[in-house]
Amino acid sequence: MKIVELFAGVGGFRIGFENASKKYNTVLANQWEPSTKIQHAANVYRKQFGNDVLINEDINVLLEQDYPFPDHDILVGGFPCQDFSVANTLARSKGLEGTKGNLWYAIAELIKRKQPKYCLFENVNRLLLSPALERGRDFAYMLTTLNDMGYGVEWMVIDASAYGFPQKRKRVFFMCYRNDTKQFNNLKKTITL
Repeated sequence: MKIVELFAGVGGFRIGFENASKKYNTVLANQWEPSTKIQHAANVYRKQFGNDVLINEDINVLLEQDYPFPDHDILVGGFPCQDFSVANTLARSKGLEGTKGNLWYAIAELIKRKQPKYCLFENVNRLLLSPALERGRDFAYMLTTLNDMGYGVEWMVIDASAYGFPQKRKRVFFMCYRNDTKQFNNLKKTITL
């Protein structure tokens, strides 16, 4: 299965998938940090995996220029969390309207263009409460966007401390299934009343 890894960081999703099975193959990774001249995460990614699939450019610029993203089965990404994170007060968190939170729209655009069978995303669990004055609106918008594009979504909060890590690190993971997959039909059966 071909994977595109957005907001790749140092390649966490790639490591997980490719170590889990030889059937997973990362065909493109995108990592860009706009606020620094030295692209530390991209440099680590290159050192770990080589430069064969890494694109170290702004995802929005790539989309605007109609970059020929390869066809893929799975789209993954731990999109930037700063506008949802506890690093900001709830009142100062900008959610989808923030300069990094709005990168969700780039993800949605790539899904619309390439329609992968599956998507797996990760972010801080405070995403579920964003923005402060309309708690939950941003995640509801994401779920609605995915639904409108023909995807079913399962999500859960996972705390790293429950798996032996020495810190509480809660993250929301959401797995998306295109409506022509077996997993979508199984999901649909479980929620039908």
